[in-house]
Amino acid sequence: MTLLLATACRDDSTAVDSPRGADAVPSSATRTVPRPERLRIQGTHFVTSSGRPFEWRGITAFRLVDYVADGQSAQAETFLRWAAEQRLTVVRVLTMMAGQFDLRPEDGRRALPRVLELAASHGLSVEVVALAGTADIPVDIRDHIERLGRILLDHPNGLLEIANEPVHPSQSAEVQQPKVLAEVASRVPPEIPVSLGSIERGDGFGAGSYITWHAPRDSGRAGWGHVLAVAEGDALLRHWKKPVVNDEPIGAGPELQPGRRDNVPARFQAAALLTRLTGLGATFHYDAGLQARVPGGRELECFNAWNEAWTLLPAGVEREGTFRANGSAGSIVTSYDPARIIGVYERSNTTSGWILVLGEEAAPVTLEQRWTIRDSRRIAGGRLLTVTRSSG
Repeated sequence: MTLLLATACRDDSTAVDSPRGADAVPSSATRTVPRPERLRIQGTHFVTSSGRPFEWRGITAFRLVDYVADGQSAQAETFLRWAAEQRLTVVRVLTMMAGQFDLRPEDGRRALPRVLELAASHGLSVEVVALAGTADIPVDIRDHIERLGRILLDHPNGLLEIANEPVHPSQSAEVQQPKVLAEVASRVPPEIPVSLGSIERGDGFGAGSYITWHAPRDSGRAGWGHVLAVAEGDALLRHWKKPVVNDEPIGAGPELQPGRRDNVPARFQAAALLTRLTGLGATFHYDAGLQARVPGGRELECFNAWNEAWTLLPAGVEREGTFRANGSAGSIVTSYDPARIIGVYERSNTTSGWILVLGEEAAPVTLEQRWTIRDSRRIAGGRLLTVTRSSG
């Protein structure tokens, strides 16, 4: 993602922490939506402070904070209401940016409490990205992180990602150093879940309490490469033994842009199903999300296909049993024709399993002898099997 054009530095020496262009924010006092609880880490998953399982079902909404900072809370309210209606649980926002929109760090901090309150009124958690475009925007990263930490301490629906793509050319040399980000993260109150930034450019960025990962945007395998690459997240979970969120995979767009955007709904549905079977948190990324706009057209078709994954697999499947890929040791599927099937992914416990078969719908698979197919659902690009194991 190309982040930044330079933004002019303005004197803010007299600034106070209240939003520029402040406007009224609807009160949540009369809402019946349950307000989000503080999230905490339990093994490789998130749970609420009361111990309930939490499904990370997120969406890119980079500009939400900027809307509130500019006195356009109605724009943020529209997006958040829509997100809640889709049964999403997390919105991902930036607190600084230039080029795609202009948001200084101090204005981001002023507006963030209102964004968190608005999101809470809709039952949504907020993944707050602290640092973006630091090569072009002057920022005292330690002061910025400390201030954000204090804000999030007062709002239990917030999590913190220290940097978006820390080693991207748009980030300063300081931000590209994992040790620096780890030191900065240590200034955040321990109650707040923290990720240093996307892990794919070095293990040093895995020192937070959870992991964010931008799955490879591979457009090979006739466009299915980025879908198949999601299975690599299993190795991250086993290595880090903490939650991993597939936070910014290839995005949806109106046109196919190999390595950057896809516009085929079937691939987004398969990617969401595989993300869930792998046991990761899932975030839908798309062009209009950079501006925190509700998707439309082909992007909406891709979102709807992606979002359907939570109706095709049971709630909590991410916590069930073990993930296996392509007939690895212990798999339910013992054989298949790789000329007709490009990937087989399964999650199972001792009695039940769910198998995603990508490729020709009619291509057969062979199951281990004590397993039986109880349901076979056709999906675009393959099929989804529900299987059970006999006790004999």
